[in-house]
Amino acid sequence: MAQEQLSGAYLVILKAPMVGKRIELWKESTSIGRSRDCDIFLEDISVHRKQASILRTLAGFVLRDDHGSGDSFVNGHPVKEQLLNSGDQLQFGNTQLTFYANEGTRPFQLPTSRGRELHIGKAPDPQTTIIGRLEFASPLGEIHSIDLLSEMTIGRSRECSIFLEDLAVSRLHATIRELPNGDYEITDNRSATGIFVNGRAMARCVLHEGDEVHIGANRFTFRLVRS
Repeated sequence: MAQEQLSGAYLVILKAPMVGKRIELWKESTSIGRSRDCDIFLEDISVHRKQASILRTLAGFVLRDDHGSGDSFVNGHPVKEQLLNSGDQLQFGNTQLTFYANEGTRPFQLPTSRGRELHIGKAPDPQTTIIGRLEFASPLGEIHSIDLLSEMTIGRSRECSIFLEDLAVSRLHATIRELPNGDYEITDNRSATGIFVNGRAMARCVLHEGDEVHIGANRFTFRLVRS
C-alpha cells in the first residue's frame, strides 16, 4: 500500500491566484511557504515564510508543521505532523490545496503521443522520415521523447496526438506541423494560457534545434533528428 501511495503524488491548489495549479511531490522533503527558497512558493501574506514540509516516508507522505504556530491544517484541523490520505484538504493561510496520493488507481500521466499508435499495422511510407522530436523530463529527471509526425495536436483532450494531463492546458491547446521545407511550426489554438518558446509568448512560431517550448506546466526541448 505504501508503494502505491508513493506513486505519482501531487497537490492541486483550490484557491488563491494559482487556482487549479498541479504540483508534483517527487522530493524526499518538499518545503512550503512564502519564501521563494521554498519548493512550493505560496504568494499569500497570511502564510509564513517557512510554513510546512511534506515528507516522503515508507508509510506514505507526511505533512509536518515547521513554523510551530499551529496554523497548518488538514481537513480543518491544526496538525503538527500527520500522515496524509488521498483527498485530504490542506490549508496554509488563505491557500487551500488537495493532496492526491496518486491519480486514482494509476500513477501521474506523463505526456504521451498517439503518433506511433496511429501507424500500427500500416506499411511505412518510404518517402516519410521523422526528423522532429520533443524531449521532456519526468519528475524524477528521466528524459523521454515524442517523435513528430507531419501534423500533431497537443492538449488536455485524450483525442489529441500529444495528451497533457495538466489543468493549465486547454483541450486543444496547440498544433505542431511539418512545413514543406522540412521545418516544424507550432501554432497556438487560442488556448487559455498560451504557448511560450524560449520564454516568449507566441501565437505561431517556426521551431529551431534546442528551442524550449512551455505549454502549461510542461517544458519540451525541440530536437531535429536527421538520418
